[in-house]
Amino acid sequence: MKYFIAIISSSLFLASCGEKEPITEDVVEFEGVAAEIPEEDLFDYEALAGMYTGDFGGSDIRIIVNYVSKTNAIGYNILRGLQRNISGRVTRSGDSVVVALAEPGDHKFDGVFELLFIGNDPEPKGTWISNSGKIDEQKFSLKKMEAGESGYPDGDTKISESNFHNFFSDAGDTTGDYSFKSDGLVIFSYYPGGYSYDHEEKQSQQQMKTIQGSWSMAGKKVTISWEKNSIFPKPQMVYTINQGEYEAQLEWPNNPIYMRMYP
Repeated sequence: MKYFIAIISSSLFLASCGEKEPITEDVVEFEGVAAEIPEEDLFDYEALAGMYTGDFGGSDIRIIVNYVSKTNAIGYNILRGLQRNISGRVTRSGDSVVVALAEPGDHKFDGVFELLFIGNDPEPKGTWISNSGKIDEQKFSLKKMEAGESGYPDGDTKISESNFHNFFSDAGDTTGDYSFKSDGLVIFSYYPGGYSYDHEEKQSQQQMKTIQGSWSMAGKKVTISWEKNSIFPKPQMVYTINQGEYEAQLEWPNNPIYMRMYP
């Protein structure tokens, strides 16, 4: 903001005869700049926090943003059972907000995510660039998920993406045990030599091992993307939800996953 200051000086001279001389005025203008008060940032950064899911190179990815301010953000991501912490800077230009989230950097597949929000957009665009430069840049779209429901489902509750983990947090098939988490993680536990209730035989078996993956749900289909392993026949397995009156199963030929809890 510019402003002007005017200084007026006057001189009054009297002649020796006592007559008044004309008054002279000098006007001097100074141009300056007034200090401007910065506009208050009223953007609701906290509304950007939450869990986002999308297709990342053919596999489901979950990006969980736990905290967002006008300068910083922290969270973690899950891809094929691999969980990595992420943190970084937040920058805003008008309605556009970019959240840059870097993985720790101690894994060969680590890189940096950039999420572009337009306002409080529930479907931001994402870019991932590897630290090594040996992996192609990934561009993807995300969708914000509803907050996971908690509590024991009753008999009338229909399975949805937000409550799926409540039904199958404790589940199993003929090969081992499954635990589906609200953030998209699934953990499969098994004994390489097979499970037995005989105490002495169980003592001779190898220790329990685990395989991690991530799950996503679309309609009646549940897709599990597993980390590299020699147990499951496919890196991605698609199950069909079969919900009866008292129990539910994830159908797979000859070996469904069944829930151990009953709503």
